[in-house]
Amino acid sequence: MTYGCPVCMFGGMPYPPKDYNICPCCGTEFGNDDADRSYAELRAEWIANGAPWFFGNPPATWNVWKQIICAEVPPTEATNTADTQDTILIPA
Repeated sequence: MTYGCPVCMFGGMPYPPKDYNICPCCGTEFGNDDADRSYAELRAEWIANGAPWFFGNPPATWNVWKQIICAEVPPTEATNTADTQDTILIPA
């Protein structure tokens, strides 16, 4: 069984997003990173940093932008951060 990450929308987490489990895609540690920041804030920070794969090698067919688009994350939620005026453009 796999679980979905509510931050980056990666659908291959081996454990549920809780109890200090870490998403291998975005690196969010659930129960720690999300204690004082929303999923939207964590997502915006991850994307602002280039949306890198966090741990090990990504799946061979992994495409971060397709992952975000297929998850139907609203563009304003996926691209705006509170501490920057920069906008990351997500290719269609």
